[in-house]
Amino acid sequence: MNEAPAETGRSVRRLLVSAAVLEATAGALGLAGLVLCTVAVTAVTRQRMARMEVPPAELARQHWARARAATSAGLGAWRGLPPSSRPDGLRPGHQAARV
Repeated sequence: MNEAPAETGRSVRRLLVSAAVLEATAGALGLAGLVLCTVAVTAVTRQRMARMEVPPAELARQHWARARAATSAGLGAWRGLPPSSRPDGLRPGHQAARV
């Protein structure tokens, strides 16, 4: 009668050890997959950057200069509005509908 609980304990321990081994294996395989994916993405990114005519830093500078120019132009146009005009596009004397 004492042997039944001992057998149950051994089978539970065996299951726990098996589960731990499977989880460790899955973790190792997942980590290996993550490393391979990172290497592949890095290689593709380097190839793409090598094919670019303009380096990314220069491209970023160009876009930043365009954005600054557009902001300055928009600000200058907004400041150049006649005093009776409103920046929200409404005519004087009209109110926006409340939502």
